[in-house]
Amino acid sequence: MTEYASTRLHPNLYTMNFTAVVLFSALLITTASAFTIPSWDQLQSSPSPLHRPLQITPPLYDDALPNDLHLHELQSNSHNGLPILYRDKHCVDIASEIVWLAFEIKNINYITVLCNDADNVVPRVMWPDEEEVPSTSDPNEILEQIQTRYPDPTPFYPKISMAVDASRCNIMRLPGVMPRNSDDALMSSSPFLFLPNGKLVLKSSHCVSLEELEEMSEEYDDGPYICGKDLTAADIVWITYLERYAVQLPLLFPKVDVLNPRSSAYEMVRDWIKTMENSVSAYACRVCGDARHWRRCLEASVTVHNARSDEKVTLPPVPKRERWWLKKYHSRNEQLWKEYCHDSDGERIRPWLGDTPRLEAGLYLIRHRDAIIQDFAVVDGMESESADEALRFVISHLVDMISDNDSEEVLVAHAQRILEHVIDRIEIPRDLGMIPAVALGELLVTLKQSVESKSKVL
Repeated sequence: MTEYASTRLHPNLYTMNFTAVVLFSALLITTASAFTIPSWDQLQSSPSPLHRPLQITPPLYDDALPNDLHLHELQSNSHNGLPILYRDKHCVDIASEIVWLAFEIKNINYITVLCNDADNVVPRVMWPDEEEVPSTSDPNEILEQIQTRYPDPTPFYPKISMAVDASRCNIMRLPGVMPRNSDDALMSSSPFLFLPNGKLVLKSSHCVSLEELEEMSEEYDDGPYICGKDLTAADIVWITYLERYAVQLPLLFPKVDVLNPRSSAYEMVRDWIKTMENSVSAYACRVCGDARHWRRCLEASVTVHNARSDEKVTLPPVPKRERWWLKKYHSRNEQLWKEYCHDSDGERIRPWLGDTPRLEAGLYLIRHRDAIIQDFAVVDGMESESADEALRFVISHLVDMISDNDSEEVLVAHAQRILEHVIDRIEIPRDLGMIPAVALGELLVTLKQSVESKSKVL
C-alpha cells in the first residue's frame, strides 16, 4: 500500500476568493479549447484558487519526534504558544482518535506530531505553559484538560441539572455497558470482539450491550445526542468505539439484525450514529474512518485471533462493488464542509482548507503529485509524461477550470485510470477526510460516464 501521507505536510489547505476563480476560469477556457491542460505553474500560481493554500500549511511532523528544545522554540516564537498533539499516524489508536476529535470539535489551532504508537506513548498533549511533554495518555484526562483550557465552544460537560453530570456519567458507563473482559491488546483495532483466552465474545453479550445502549440513548430524549440536545464529551468517546463496532460486528456475524448496531433493531443507536456522521462537521469532514479502514483493522485482529485459537474466524468476502467503502454523496456534504471551515459567526477558522470538498481534494492531489505520478507509472505502466498530464486534468476538473466535454477521449480515459489509482490508495482518515474523498469518487463517476459517452459517439 503506497503511503502518500509520508510525503505530505498536511492535506487541508486554503483557497482564494470568487473573483480569482473567475479570472482563472477565463484563463483556462482559452487553453481548454485546444485541449491544453494547465501547467503545474498555472495551477499553483495566482490567480489559481490553489495558490494561497499552498502557502499556508499548518505545522505537522511525520515519523520522527523533534527534540523538546526545538518544540519549545516552535511554540514560543513561531506559533504563539500552540498546543502540540502527539497521535497515532495510522489512525488506529482509539485514544488518539478521541483526543484528535476533541481538538477538532473545539476548533483548536494546534501542532500535530504523527507517531508510530508502537514506539511512542500516544496520545499526548504538550501545552504551551508546560516544561516537559506530559506522560499521560489517558484520553479522559486530556479531555478534561481541553475543556479547562478551552471552555468554548461546545462545552464537553454541561450540567443537565444541579445534581446530574450526564456527560461524565455516560463516559464512565461505557466499560459496563459494552461486553466485558475483551482483549485490551485489540481494543483499538477491534473493540469488544475478542477475549484474551482465544475465544470470541458471545453473541448474547453483544445483544445485551446493544439493548443497554439503546435504553441509554432513550434517557435524554430532548435531542439527538447521548445527553440530549447538546454534543458532549460522551458522544466523542462513544462514537470512536461504535464506529469500529458498527462496521466489524456485522462482519463477524453477518445478516443478523440483533448483531448490527445500524439495524432497525436499535433505532436510537442507529439514529445517533447517523447524527454524528451527518451533523458533527469535525467528525464527518476529518476524523471519521471508512468501512475499508475498519475492515482492514478487523482482518489484522482476526489474524492474531486465529493464530492463538482453535475457534477460527473467516470474514465474508470483500464487496464486489467498486469503491464500496466510499459513502454516497450526501446533500449535506457542502454544508458540513462550510461549517468545518467557519465558526458560528461565519468567520473562517481553518484558513488552510479548501472552500469546497472538491477544492480540498484538488489540494491533496497537487501536494502529493510527485509520489502519485511515480507510483502510478510503476503500477500502471503509463509513461510519466502522460500520467502527469492526466493528474493535471483531474485537478483542473476538480477546481472547475476545465471540462471533459471538450477534451480528447484518450486524455479523459487516462484521467479516469489515475484517479482510480489514487482513490484505491488513499486511506481515510489518515490521508484525507471522508467528504473530500467522496468528491473524488463523484468525479470518477463523471469521468467514466464521459469515456463511455465518447466511445459510443466513435
